[in-house]
Formats: sequence, C-alpha cells, structure tokens
Amino acid sequence: MRITLIFIFFFLLNSCEYDFQIDRKISVDEFINEELKSFNWNEVDQYPIFDNCLELNNVSQKNKCFVETITNNFTANLKRNNLVLNRTLVDTVNMVLMVDKSGLISIESINISEKNLKYKEVINSSFNNTVSNLPKLYPAIKRGQQVDVIFTMPIIISTE
Repeated sequence: MRITLIFIFFFLLNSCEYDFQIDRKISVDEFINEELKSFNWNEVDQYPIFDNCLELNNVSQKNKCFVETITNNFTANLKRNNLVLNRTLVDTVNMVLMVDKSGLISIESINISEKNLKYKEVINSSFNNTVSNLPKLYPAIKRGQQVDVIFTMPIIISTE
C-alpha cells in the first residue's frame, strides 16, 4: 500500500510539469489565421438576392431565382433592343459581374471574341442598360456578413 501511495504521489508530482495545453491561450492573430484557412473563399452561404426572390425560404431556391431573374432580364432587354446589324452575329460573350456589399451590381469586364470586336460598343451599351434596369438587389451573405461577389455570366448573342 505504501509503495502504491509513493508511486501515485510521484506520478502526480511529475504530471504537473507537463504542459497538456488544455488552458493554452492563443493570440487573436493566430485565431484569425486559423479561421481564414478554414474558409472556402469560392462559395457564399447565399447568393445575392432580388426583391422578387425574398419570399422563398430555401437557399437553393433563392439562388435559382437569382439566376433566373438575371437571365430573364438580359433576355428581355436584348429582345427589346432595336439595334440593327448588317450581318448575322452569333457569339458567346463572357461578362464578369460584381455585386458589392451594398447590393450595387456593376460590370467588371466583357470578353468578346476577336472577330466581333467591332460590335463591342453596341454590346457594352446594351449590357450596361440591362444592368442598370435590374430590380433591387441585396448582397451575398458569407457567415452572416454581407460580402462582395464576382461571377462570370456567359451570354449567347444571336441576331438570326
């Protein structure tokens, strides 16, 4: 019994010297760096959302509504546009859009193929007109915070 008590006492005395890091405090910078590593910067919790999509409860439905609203607005504007070209134009234009933290949408860039660069001004004005006439937009959400998002939208233009 005596040997057992001595062994337990010796064990307790030595175990106090080991740092198991149970109560280890970390600095704010270290915490932030660890949190930043865990973020997936390519995804948001909720896409930007238009007024007409607010009543939807499911995040995936809201995201689908966003895509449909922006697509329908571009389609309607391009059909309404009375621009006349003297030749058939079929091309895919990649437009880079940004929605900032306050919900303002803007065109970052428009990538047009080399063969259709002469129509760049017409395409730019039509796309800018469409973006300026979009309904009220609320920003994207990431971990409860409003964030800027940039996305690429391919648009097929056909004058046939």
